[in-house]
Amino acid sequence: MEIRTAKQSDVGDIAAQIYSAGTELYDFIYQTRKQAAIDFIGFEFQSGYGFCGYRNLTVAVVAGKVVGTGCFYDGKGYGLLKLGTVVNMFRFYGWVAVWPVLMRSRHIGSVMKKPEKGEWYLANFAVERSLQGQGIGTQLIQSQWHFAAANGYKTFALDVADNNPKAEKLYTRLGLKMVCEKVFSGKRQGFVVPKLKKMVMALAVVDI
Repeated sequence: MEIRTAKQSDVGDIAAQIYSAGTELYDFIYQTRKQAAIDFIGFEFQSGYGFCGYRNLTVAVVAGKVVGTGCFYDGKGYGLLKLGTVVNMFRFYGWVAVWPVLMRSRHIGSVMKKPEKGEWYLANFAVERSLQGQGIGTQLIQSQWHFAAANGYKTFALDVADNNPKAEKLYTRLGLKMVCEKVFSGKRQGFVVPKLKKMVMALAVVDI
């Protein structure tokens, strides 16, 4: 298995993987009467910018196909990623249709906050459903522990939905601990976004 930065030419169900990492949140923000959330994700991946842009994703590749994805960043990178996604919203939806999407996106801050100083954060983390349980996700995360520790970061953190106990069990087994619960502030008829649990691990205690 190869772990590297994504490329625009990468193949695999990449948009579907990213979408599966936060289906309810993506639908709340990006779904419109004419566009599905996964369509925006695919557009953003190809653009290379924003939280789903290929330049900002670390991927696991098996037999030439992307089977796992994750967006890793710190507080400084968070602002650039956020700006990239906003620009992509205008490009994808257009200057008129984008405004309801932008209004809904204001609520992202209630659950997706800027990483703290010295914190290396993971978002949009997913593994191809048919290959889950084979250690791909673990290897992808652990590769970033090495990177983060070698570059002076003190903690590694991520969020997990409270309706995803399988993922929470994996993160707990890897040594992460829940430090707080986040409640999504947005309201949209027909859409329910689950609570998120922030899980953190001190890199100083990781055997690297």
